[in-house]
Amino acid sequence: MSLSEFEVIREFFNKKELALDREEVLLGIGDDAALLSVPSEKVLSISTDMLVESVHFPKDAAPAQIAKRALLVNISDLAAMGAEPLCFTLSLALAKQSEIWLQQFSQGLAEIAQRYNIALVGGDLVAGPTAISIQVHGLNSSENCLRRDRASVGDLIFVTGCLGDGAVALASLGLKTHLGDSFKINREEYSINCQNYFNSIYYEPEPRIEFARSCGKYIASAIDISDGLIGDLGHICTASGVGATLFVDEIPYSQSANCCMSKPNLLKAALYGGDDYELCVTVSKTDQEAFMQAAESTNTPVRCIGEINDNDRICCYNNSGAELQFHNEPYMHFSEEIQE
Repeated sequence: MSLSEFEVIREFFNKKELALDREEVLLGIGDDAALLSVPSEKVLSISTDMLVESVHFPKDAAPAQIAKRALLVNISDLAAMGAEPLCFTLSLALAKQSEIWLQQFSQGLAEIAQRYNIALVGGDLVAGPTAISIQVHGLNSSENCLRRDRASVGDLIFVTGCLGDGAVALASLGLKTHLGDSFKINREEYSINCQNYFNSIYYEPEPRIEFARSCGKYIASAIDISDGLIGDLGHICTASGVGATLFVDEIPYSQSANCCMSKPNLLKAALYGGDDYELCVTVSKTDQEAFMQAAESTNTPVRCIGEINDNDRICCYNNSGAELQFHNEPYMHFSEEIQE
């Protein structure tokens, strides 16, 4: 690639398809820092995630797919806060990439930016092993921010969409998981439709922005499911000083996951797999009906899978009332080496 750092920024990123016109953005790409105006009745939500080649996406992944996933998983954090996407910064470490690669990456990024009206306002570009760091900014009403630390005993636990797809998709792409040797796809049942579904769900997860903003008034606490249900619900419980009961037979799965995974592996994927980017929320019983109606108005499937209690742990039960014991752990960077 013959272009310099600043030529790459000007050619592929400082353009109207990415540097969207938002009245809150007073100054975007092109200076030492962006300038943002936050309305007096709003607060700013900020989150960041980094994606690394061969950990979060295969080395041969299409550049547009990489860009879409990188921005979408960050926007999912804004959904978990009930925030409206505003703007983002992009920092890229790139090995030798062609101008065609950059053009396709830029186009994929622009597609998501326009879909969620989130403007690129700055970033950085360096040479090195391929990694992507995005910081997103969103706007919340100062009186209606979703948080992890507001769950109360008696709240019902709901999840959006289907769980486990992220871990199954990771396995389908040939990337390592932390779920052990037995976590394998049944290739005899793995159709081209399944492959297309998991590629789509992995590279274009759907941040539940509209759902969170429409249902926020009825939600006590929320988190996006990036590290597995047990781990992320555990963050809610720790922050709120509560425990939880999960009814694992109520966990929703996609038809594709049901077709190509055993039941034990489905449950393992949902509880410990991560990469689902659905929301786990708690709702008081008095708000349950209004919450479900609001969710339906956004065409978001929700399922009640448990209840908050005053224990100091998460207990899992099946429909027969038997408590289940597991020995897996949610995904954590810097933990023991990923199981082969």
